[in-house]
Amino acid sequence: MNTQVVQTSKVKELSRPLVMFTFLLGIFMGALDHGIVGPALSSILSAYQLSSSWGVWSFTMYTLFFAVSIPVLGKLSDRFGRKQIFTFGIVTFAVGSILAAFAPNFSLFLFGRAVQAIGTGGIFPITAAQIAAMYPPERRGKALGLIGVFFGIGTILGPVIGGGIVAYLPWQWIFLINIPISLVILVMIARFRTQHEAVKKPVDIAGIVILTLLIVSVMLGITQKSGWYIVAALALLPVFIVIERKHQDPVLNVKYFTGSKTLALLISSLLSGFVMATAMNLMPLYAETLLGLTKGLSGLTVAPMAAASVIASLAAGFLTDKMGAKKVLLLGFVITALGALSLALMPAVLIVYLVTLALMGFGIGIIIGAPLNVLMIQAVEPKETGAAVGYLSLFRSLGSTLGPTVAGQFLSAAAQGFTGLYMVSAAASVLSVLLLLGAASLRR
Repeated sequence: MNTQVVQTSKVKELSRPLVMFTFLLGIFMGALDHGIVGPALSSILSAYQLSSSWGVWSFTMYTLFFAVSIPVLGKLSDRFGRKQIFTFGIVTFAVGSILAAFAPNFSLFLFGRAVQAIGTGGIFPITAAQIAAMYPPERRGKALGLIGVFFGIGTILGPVIGGGIVAYLPWQWIFLINIPISLVILVMIARFRTQHEAVKKPVDIAGIVILTLLIVSVMLGITQKSGWYIVAALALLPVFIVIERKHQDPVLNVKYFTGSKTLALLISSLLSGFVMATAMNLMPLYAETLLGLTKGLSGLTVAPMAAASVIASLAAGFLTDKMGAKKVLLLGFVITALGALSLALMPAVLIVYLVTLALMGFGIGIIIGAPLNVLMIQAVEPKETGAAVGYLSLFRSLGSTLGPTVAGQFLSAAAQGFTGLYMVSAAASVLSVLLLLGAASLRR
């Protein structure tokens, strides 16, 4: 009888490829949701009888709570187990989707978006940490590269599916589509067997609260262009450092900011988010303004960049295992520097623009993909991978939030604002190259 029970358990247990697919399906769902809302936004605002100026809050609320949840849930995954926090993320995301779909007013709709964002914070960094734990170092890059592939496919399909839903179904289905995907993931993850060593140290409640306030202050300071929020963040920072230095199991290891290699990687992640946002978010406006394309055609020109980023994510994973993560990441930042310089200085010719977009997309697929995650995982203790990858995601999110704010300043201040903006983007890539070269202790 006992032998039969053991054999049955083994049959039911999820294989490693299926475990990986389950986690990557969560990445796909999060990316799909990020892109699917845009086409339905006018329908949502019309349903709540609001002007278009309110639309930005759907994205602001999501970005804010996503940023807050990433480091906290990343840390908790190291403490309570990646399967548990990933499951929490999927359930929370599904609940948020239901709340957003059936919200009777816009305030509750935004609450649903916030709940969704918290769930996503339990999906993205945990997936990278789990995949890294499943594969040996010599195969880790290839495996992590698939995150970028699933994210890219979800990002590309999001607006397409969103447009189709709005055309033929009530807008609520852009959120309800997440429910069957979530159920599939939950059924599969329930079969994943994992062991996690219990941590008996107290939870860093004070650190989590101060960190949340700190991130909220920084994000609002950027999005609202308010110096007061930044001042509040600066005032909270020393309090946070004191708390973290004294706690037995801090939510943030202060050594991340005192060690040259981890600090270089965090700053590079922030700069990668800035480069990505200034490229992908502004290309339609660039095509309309400088190339004279219609809105419909300008939106389609982003396709080469998106396709190239998906291909690059996969290629970067293979190259990371062959050449080393540092060399591949340096190559990615060199490519984005060249792409940004081309956007700043190139003539207004469509074919040159499309080639540049493909070049830029390839570089972006590298700098936000496997190499950076691999280098960070190499730089920290195995028990801290969830938290460390979470902070990489947080800094990338801060950079992507900073990008549109800086772009707005350039575009409103000068007729040739794109030139100055992409010169800054190129400089950000060059700075990352210098930081990575300077962090001599980073592995190859």
